[in-house]
Amino acid sequence: MAVRPRPSTRDRPPRVLVVTHALDPTADFVLRELNERRVPFWRTDLADFPTRTTLRAELEVDGRWVGSLRDSVRGIDLSELRAVWWRKPTGHELPATMSGPERRFARGQAKRAVTALGALPGVLWVNRPQANVDCTKPVHLAAAVASGLHVPETLITNDPAAVPPFARRCGGRIVTKVLGGIVHTENGTRGQLYTRRVPEEQWDDPRIALTAHLFQREITDRVYEVRATVVGDRVLAAAIHAPAGHTRPDWRQDSDAFTHTAIRLPTPTEDGARVLTRRLGLVFAALDFLVDARGTHHLVDVNAGGQWAWIEPTRAPITHAIADVLQKGTARS
Repeated sequence: MAVRPRPSTRDRPPRVLVVTHALDPTADFVLRELNERRVPFWRTDLADFPTRTTLRAELEVDGRWVGSLRDSVRGIDLSELRAVWWRKPTGHELPATMSGPERRFARGQAKRAVTALGALPGVLWVNRPQANVDCTKPVHLAAAVASGLHVPETLITNDPAAVPPFARRCGGRIVTKVLGGIVHTENGTRGQLYTRRVPEEQWDDPRIALTAHLFQREITDRVYEVRATVVGDRVLAAAIHAPAGHTRPDWRQDSDAFTHTAIRLPTPTEDGARVLTRRLGLVFAALDFLVDARGTHHLVDVNAGGQWAWIEPTRAPITHAIADVLQKGTARS
């Protein structure tokens, strides 16, 4: 008897929507895994809407949105959608012939239309866009403390007079870091704003008054750092080891010189990480810890869209964990 070939995933309606830019090698790891599992998905970008993709969403009498989102070749039936992976989308692209006010209006309309996807019942979001936006440092540091995690003493201020007493309470060793993304462009040159130490002569710098600054106690006896990636209820962690003689406060300045090993977080820290991400409404998050000589894990950052494929020991487990939640449409194991 002839063996019937298995149908291609392209012959079945996609159940997973992946929203990211065209050149996203990190997403490719998960999409290859979904292909291996024969889970149908459709990949698109916000830049494609509304110029290259078409949305049709009609409100039914029972309050459900039905319809489709598709390009000239493929798309999704909204009733089939079970999971959205909101990775790294770029902004809506619009015709250059439109005026500035027209473009601003059209972008606002397009952005609000896409939120119709958020009203679909039974759809898992990894993560909801608004949850990503709301995951700011003031919010996630306070949520970390409420979740039972250790957080270094922190001050956010634009008052130069507030910094010296804070620094003295921290033993005279403080660092400053940006409140938002570290990528910075000036005079056409793209760079990054790393965590840096603040010497005593700069504690009361009058330029602090120009905007808000975040200051934090430096963990001077740190032994190593940890990148812990939370996917649903799984916590996958890697220790980041500095080379001999490294003294900079931010490993990202010399990332190629660091080595990584897969580790298991202490149970209280692992449990706290799960509580924290649920408190923040996140299915996926990358958490950064500094580990001191006593083994205390100090949480210093939560990135709702953090990268993870660059750490080889945890790349495959994270790939499988993300594919699992997208395939099942639930964040729980």
